[in-house]
Amino acid sequence: MSTASFLEMKRVAEAKVQSMIRHNKPTTTTAGTEEKDGKKDDAEDQFSTSDKQKENLEIKPSSFGMRPIYSRVDINSDKWLMTLDESSRKKLDNPPSLADGLSHEIEAELRYLGCELIQQGAIMLKLPQTAAATGQIIFQRFYYQKSFVKYLFEHTVMACLLLASKIEEEPRRNRDVYNVFHRLERLHRIQQSGARITKESTKSIRTPMIDDTYIKAKNNMILMERRILATLGFVVHVKHPHRLIVAYCHALGLTQSRVDILQKAWNYMNDGLRTDIFMRYTPETIACACIFLAARTVEEPIALPSTPFHWFEAFDTSDRDVQAISLQLLRLYARKRVANWPRINAELDKLRDAIEAEKAAVKEAAEAKKAAVKAKEVADKFGKMTANDDRKENDSRRSSPNRGDRDRKREKERDREKDRKDKIRKRSPGRDRGREYDRRDRDRNNDRRRENNDRSDKSRNDRRKRSRSRSRSRDRLKEYSKARVHNVRKTLGKQRDDSESPPKSRR
Repeated sequence: MSTASFLEMKRVAEAKVQSMIRHNKPTTTTAGTEEKDGKKDDAEDQFSTSDKQKENLEIKPSSFGMRPIYSRVDINSDKWLMTLDESSRKKLDNPPSLADGLSHEIEAELRYLGCELIQQGAIMLKLPQTAAATGQIIFQRFYYQKSFVKYLFEHTVMACLLLASKIEEEPRRNRDVYNVFHRLERLHRIQQSGARITKESTKSIRTPMIDDTYIKAKNNMILMERRILATLGFVVHVKHPHRLIVAYCHALGLTQSRVDILQKAWNYMNDGLRTDIFMRYTPETIACACIFLAARTVEEPIALPSTPFHWFEAFDTSDRDVQAISLQLLRLYARKRVANWPRINAELDKLRDAIEAEKAAVKEAAEAKKAAVKAKEVADKFGKMTANDDRKENDSRRSSPNRGDRDRKREKERDREKDRKDKIRKRSPGRDRGREYDRRDRDRNNDRRRENNDRSDKSRNDRRKRSRSRSRSRDRLKEYSKARVHNVRKTLGKQRDDSESPPKSRR
């Protein structure tokens, strides 16, 4: 590229930038235009001040000294701390699943079972621990917004594994996630039956085939992943306390001297993912509580600094929160039985059937009400139509131009009927009139009979003629057929005589 073209492009770019910058208006104006310009300036100042009030001050201003007012989306993971406002605290005490009839006990078992399956699935998929932690925290967040009764937790477990692998940049295929979940389900059945999980007991577990079941599960997994993202508003960032535990232990001087405390605190933090402590407390508080509990539960406990104040207060953590997290972790280890997957599914199926029956009853009642309203509307409409038709018919009768013709026709019909009745009535009185009428009728009948006889004689003669012609034609056909047969026989006889060989001569 030549220097002249480069300078020309630079000049055009600078001109575009200058056109985008808002310049101040000149002060030398006429008296008539000063008032209009003053009003416009006031409106612009008011607009700019309202914009400045809406600006996000945490965003770095651009080279023009202005901040974009459209970047107000808060993607900070601290928004999922459900102890910051009253509505979130109510959800912690009464999750959405309780409104559908699920008990506190089964709801807690479902949370524990789902997080356990995500942890084991991450190990089988060889995902890092951060991915497993992300999946479990997303699982907890989702079911504080939705109900276990309305959304199958099996689909959510697979979707959380798939989504966490993408978030932590360790993506796995849908097929691999489904295979791992299928194996975990079979292992849980073996464990529920009372048998030990060995190579012999798991030998019968095979990789599922790619059939309709797999395709349906894959589609459900993808749909649940989208539903999770939509429910959480695409805020799926998780701040993990793993690095904080290492940093705090280093500050306390435990990374070299007491590695067992570091490992114990790490284990406490991973096990705490099966609870909802990440919905209640910040990662800094959780890290301090895990170190506090680990220092007291290792084989050789040590006393951490407590004077002039507790060591965790240096990391903005209160004594009350640390003790509450420690007690919640200890209650987690007090569980002696594994969550019964079939029993939980049976309870959920009962609740779902009840909800479906209630929906069907409500729908049926609504349809019946709608049908009754529609029938009433039709009846009213039909009544109005009949009334209108009657009214129209009466009006048409009154205003019809052919009304006189109809009346004349009716009068003629009445006259004819009257004449007929009079004729019948006149036949009975008077012997002579009766004889006269009888003679006329007799002559009329004789004429009709004579005409019928002539007609029948003519038809009879025609039939005879047709029959004679048919018989003549049949006779002709017979004679013709006899002559043809005779000729055929005659020709066949001649051929036979010609074909015979002469007799042999005797020697």
